[in-house]
Amino acid sequence: MSNKQPPPFDSEFYRNILESLEDYGVFTTDKSGIVTSWNRGAEHVLGYTEEEICGQEAAVIFTEEDRANGVPEHEFAEALEKGRGVDERYHRKKNGVLFWASGLVFPLFDGDNQHIGYTKVLRNLSRRKEAEDEALEARRYAQSIVETSKEPILILNADLTLNSASKAFYKLFNVDKAEAENTNLFELLGKQLPIDPLREEMQHYDSFENFELIYPGDHSREDIVLMVSSRKVFQTFKSIGQILMSFEDVTLRRKLEQAREDFINVASHELKTPISVIKSYAQILGMELKDTSNEVVSKTIDRILVQSEHLIKLTSMLLDASAITTGDIKLRKEPFVLLGLILEVAEEVNLSNTKHHVKIDDVVDAVVCADRDRIGQVLTNLLTNAIKYSPDADLVTITITIDETGQKVRTSVIDHGIGVAPENQAGLFKRFARSENVKTRKIQGFGMGLYISAEIVKLHDGQIGISSSGQGGSTFFFELPLFRPSDEAAQ
Repeated sequence: MSNKQPPPFDSEFYRNILESLEDYGVFTTDKSGIVTSWNRGAEHVLGYTEEEICGQEAAVIFTEEDRANGVPEHEFAEALEKGRGVDERYHRKKNGVLFWASGLVFPLFDGDNQHIGYTKVLRNLSRRKEAEDEALEARRYAQSIVETSKEPILILNADLTLNSASKAFYKLFNVDKAEAENTNLFELLGKQLPIDPLREEMQHYDSFENFELIYPGDHSREDIVLMVSSRKVFQTFKSIGQILMSFEDVTLRRKLEQAREDFINVASHELKTPISVIKSYAQILGMELKDTSNEVVSKTIDRILVQSEHLIKLTSMLLDASAITTGDIKLRKEPFVLLGLILEVAEEVNLSNTKHHVKIDDVVDAVVCADRDRIGQVLTNLLTNAIKYSPDADLVTITITIDETGQKVRTSVIDHGIGVAPENQAGLFKRFARSENVKTRKIQGFGMGLYISAEIVKLHDGQIGISSSGQGGSTFFFELPLFRPSDEAAQ
């Protein structure tokens, strides 16, 4: 190796290097800290020209507090002792403005390896500091919201330790704030909750909503039903992310829902018999008076029969909905040819409807193992829906197709009616849902048919859906698993 020493600092070689670093403030001082050279980058960062600053103490770029505490001298001493001095602090420009910067200080030696001064490299980090401060302020603001929330909310660090939480959280789980902070969530709640399902959910999903968790009761209180939601937040360049988690007590809501279901179930059962009796009496009365010429009486009886049938359908739907909600619906599955059922239902609809014609196209010979009556109910609901919402058309088409995998059969009901806008399609299969199209407001309906159909299809491990642009009609479809003879042998 060569023992040749580098040229002295004030050589043309070093000066060219310094002047080329326009994005960094680079300057040198003598051993006492007096500035001896100043590059264009230093002029840009600090505002002093080389003529203005050379001969002054380098300490002029530090804050008054740092100068009073001997920070400049400490940097030089550290550089001389350790080979470099490092700092990250506020510095002062010529106009007095403070800015955040990082600095590196190195000792300078001449050709004889004698200490002659120092070099400082300064980089303006104001933008990064502002971003960090904004992120910190946002984090503190969010934490203050969490801590003052009336709901059980918490913020977890990336390692799932508790960062902060609301008073409602500590109260719900009866844990001490000082002991809970920086404690792992599962360690904190593991003694009170069946925590493994929540742990598994968090391992599989970064964010989730309405995950049900039961908080077991004791002699002093009953079980609490909690809905847990989680979402990652605060992902910045300095944070790998924190987690915002909320616990919603839905115990009372569940009780009210159960009470409502019980009421609907009881009311539907109690109404079904008297409504049927009213319909029967009206039919008898109509037969007795059929030879009379009293038009008012005849129309009144007809209206009683129509409204009775309307109420019978309503009570049947409510009973079905209640059975679905409580899990009491029973399926009698057996293999059957789907096309045969579709032909029967289409014929019944064509006989009862004089304006619309149900046409069957693109059929395949598919066998499914399902509850024939319930699938017939689904198909009837979809056909009734198609006829009801296509008042200006006269054709409804049914198609049967096999998917590409050969595992499922799709039945589609295609109408040429008013259509359903894409933004309104997601809620169509919920209870009491109705299309938001203004053209449907005068069309009667319970908002139950599609919900019941969807639930029946789900019970058959199938899928239901809609395809519509919002104009020119809709295609409602449901898919069922195809039945193979080997399926029966395996059972």
